[in-house]
Amino acid sequence: MFPKDTHILVVDDSINIRQIVCDNLRRMGFMKMETAADANEAFGKLVHYSKTTTPFTLILSDLNMPGPTGLDFLKQVRETDKFKEIPFLLVTTESEKQSVIQAAMSGVTGYVVKPFNLETLTRRLQEAWKKHHPD
Repeated sequence: MFPKDTHILVVDDSINIRQIVCDNLRRMGFMKMETAADANEAFGKLVHYSKTTTPFTLILSDLNMPGPTGLDFLKQVRETDKFKEIPFLLVTTESEKQSVIQAAMSGVTGYVVKPFNLETLTRRLQEAWKKHHPD
């Protein structure tokens, strides 16, 4: 599982969803979180923190956001050498096959389907950890 000092970027256009995700992460013991309201702000924070001693090592992003979508953000992250290995989970209500296929082809680590509970989020994070640390 991700260490409790994992620096997590939570991206969602809904302040309520950002708060729910962060509250659940805190309940799991994580304390280092930053939030962003859209993909552009999120990428700016990703770049900023990459130049510090605490770069992000996990991203949870909404899929459906105005402006660049979560899928657009995922592609931008995966196309940037410095960020392409960061575990990236999409938080979504999306069940459309096309979006799931596109995200899979773009290198998404996994999905958290809204509404979710603490148990579901924990399971998805464990799966993401295993995917990026297969030992």
